[in-house]
Parts: sequence; structure tokens; C-alpha cells
Amino acid sequence: MAFVFLVVQDFTAETENPYRSLITFIALPAVIGLGVILFLLAIRIQVVSARKRGHKVRFTLRVEPTDPQYMRSLWLFLSLSVVGVAVVGFIGFKAYEATDSTSFCGDACHTPMEPEAVALQESAHARVKCVECHIGQGTEAYLQAKVNGMKQLWGVLMDSYDRPVQTPIEMRSAAQVCEECHWRDNLWGTKLRTTTYYSLDDASSPWTVNFLFDLGGAGSASDAPSGVHWHTSGGTVVEYIATDHELQDIPWVRVIDEDGIERIYTTPGDYIPRLNDPDTEIRRFDCLDCHNRPAHPLEPAARSINNALADGRIPDVLPEIKDIAMQVLLDSYEDRDAAHQGIPDGLDDFYEAEYPDATDRYPAEIEQAARVLIDIYDVNFFPEMKTDYRVRQYNIGHLSWEGCFRCHDGEKADQDGEVISNECNLCHLIIGQGLGTNGVLLDLEGSGLEFEHPYDVLKWRERSCASCHAELDGM
Repeated sequence: MAFVFLVVQDFTAETENPYRSLITFIALPAVIGLGVILFLLAIRIQVVSARKRGHKVRFTLRVEPTDPQYMRSLWLFLSLSVVGVAVVGFIGFKAYEATDSTSFCGDACHTPMEPEAVALQESAHARVKCVECHIGQGTEAYLQAKVNGMKQLWGVLMDSYDRPVQTPIEMRSAAQVCEECHWRDNLWGTKLRTTTYYSLDDASSPWTVNFLFDLGGAGSASDAPSGVHWHTSGGTVVEYIATDHELQDIPWVRVIDEDGIERIYTTPGDYIPRLNDPDTEIRRFDCLDCHNRPAHPLEPAARSINNALADGRIPDVLPEIKDIAMQVLLDSYEDRDAAHQGIPDGLDDFYEAEYPDATDRYPAEIEQAARVLIDIYDVNFFPEMKTDYRVRQYNIGHLSWEGCFRCHDGEKADQDGEVISNECNLCHLIIGQGLGTNGVLLDLEGSGLEFEHPYDVLKWRERSCASCHAELDGM
């Protein structure tokens, strides 16, 4: 009765609920299955007991077409058997469907998978099911995933899972995942991008950069691979060796062009790759080496605040709002509730102490800024799982993480002294930059501008962007 009731609920409910599916198609059928096992065990016990008492026990199967009562019972038995087989098949299908659902992956194990589930809903792949990327095709891949899932379930039950959950570096190849939707040969073109950064001064001064971003590729608009997608386009093969699990430390790169000419670039130092050692993994560069978190990106605090200031969600009339917003957002909170209390309290305390007149003039703006910062925190910071953007590096770009500079560090050179370039115009052409929210546009046919740092510092010419911005937790 409970099973029938929950099946009706599952079919008529407007929203997906992983717990209802688990109870309906896994827990209750397991109880029914246990009942069948106990029933068969009871028969076995009775047969053994009867034989011990000297009774003859014999099972016979015969059809008595001349006995109307027997035939009615036989047809009832056969009908119920057909119904039983159909119900078992239906339960198996629905159990398979339930355990493959995005809500099951993200919500059933709420705390461990909350960062991934929330980040997925904020990403461009929000409508892509988890299994389409994480589980390969075929029975073997499915069984491997379910066995691994049982291990994860045990970890949840015993509260022994990692915090943060380990990133699955060994995913299916980009050809099996990304290229189901994205066409490698048509990843070409140039995009105009405008990015506004806000400084940490009293006025949170905006600095805008307009640039052309060369996507490149080997599509119909280009004769040869170019731009950022050159790495995975055409006949060129790019390979590398990483010395860490997160694939951030890359001392060795090999490029094989379409003619089979090989060039090896290495970082100066003591690292000597053992190419014939089976423990040395030479990875072929593909989409996932840059787009390593395409469905689960966690946005850096600085970028979130810049965007919120640019679109007006955080009022820019508040003095030092960029600086204090960074501080309260990156403060250490024990859990989500503590953050919800600490963020508005931090803003209030700062303005009462440093700008008491602002507290009187902009109470609604301060409250609005606190609400926006709480929203930013909720989708990017997960203290229970010790996870945020500082733990989950995203290899796109090079401002908050090393990203491109893992290889393009200006140090890796081949035997002829040729260096893997880290010049800005290798991937983007700056056509406007300056104070304000618009930048200063140039003629698109021009050669572009040399990057001008909004602060009067020279280190940006000598160090990677992330080496400073990671220390400052952004700009």
C-alpha cells in the first residue's frame, strides 16, 4: 500500500525529490524483497522440520484442466506472476533513473556534494545531467560508477568523507564529454570583452579594460590553427607532465606539429622526466586541461564583487565598499549561519567606526550590500566542506589562478632557447583601458595598447598575475 501510494506521489509531483525516489524505488522494494526472502526461508524451515518428523514432502507440478477451481487458481497465479515481473522491471528502471538524476547526485548526499550542486546551477551547464559527464557509456562504466557510489555512500554514513571532496582528475576524455555538444573544429573567432575592476581605494575607483580575445581554432575562418584553441585544433599535439595531482605544476611540455617535428620545453631546474618510467604520465592536452571546472566553477571574491559593483547590485556610493566587502566576504566563518550574521555585522561595525555619517546617509545601501554579499557567499563559499575558489583552482585565464601561466610562464625553453611566450597579445589585444566604466576605445585596426596596470607597480612585468592577486585575494 505504501509503495502504491508513493508511486502515485512520484508521478503527480511537480518537483523532483531524490528522497522520495529513494524510498519508493529502492527502500520499499528492498523491504518487499526481504519479505520474499523470509517467505522462502520459512518454507525451507518447515520442509526441514517436517522431514525430521518423518513426513514425506514432495513438490509436484501438474495441470488439472478438468478441475475448474484449480484452473482459476492457475490463471490467477500466472496473472499475478506477469504483474510481478512487470512491477520488478518498472522498479528497476525507476531506481536506475533515480540514481542517475541530478537531484540524486547533488541533494541526496546534501553536505558533501552541496558545493558541486550549487555551482552547477550557477554555471552554463545547469541543464546538463551529472551522469552525462561523470559516467561513461556502457554497462561496465555504469557498474563502476555505482560501485564507486556505494563507497561514497558508506563514507557519508560513517561521516568519513574528505573535506573538501577530492576533485576527480581522471574523468572521461574531452572527446567523450565536451565534444558531445561542442564541435572542436568550429571553436574559432574573436570576441570583444569589457571587464571593469574596482580598486581598494576610498572611492573604489573603476578601471575598465576593453580587449579582443582570440578564441582561434581551426575552423572555416582560419587556414591554420591559431588563438587559445590552437592547443587542441588541427593536427598539432600538445603533451605535458604534471608533478602534482591537481595538474598545476607543469615542468615539461612537448609539442608535435603536423609534420611530426617535435619540440620539448622544460622549466630550468633539477627536474628530469623519466619518460620510460610507467609511473610517469604524459597527458595529451585537451579541453579539460583549461576548462577543468566547466560545470562547477567557484567565482573569486574579487570578481563577484566587481560584477556586483558594475551592475549596481552593490551601491558604489559607499566609501571603501570594495575593500570592506572583500574583508567580510573572506573572513573565516564556522558555518553558513555564522556568515549570514557576520557579513552584515562586519559592514555595520566598519561604517559605524570609520564613516559614521555614511551609516546615517546610506542605511538602505549598506543593508543592500550586505544582502548581495550574503548571496555571493552562499553560491561560492562552503565552510562545512572547507571549499571555495581558493581551493578549487579554475584554469581559465590567469588572474586569480596560474591557469595559462602553468605553461606560459616565460621560462620554459627548448634546446634552441625558444621560450613559450607569455606576451599579453598572444591571446588578447587591448583596444581600450582607463579609469571609469567604459575605457577608451581605439581603432579596431590598430596594433593595440600595452597593458597599463591600474596601480603604479612594476612587479606585474616580472611575476604572474596570480602570484600577487592570489596573495591579495583578488583586486
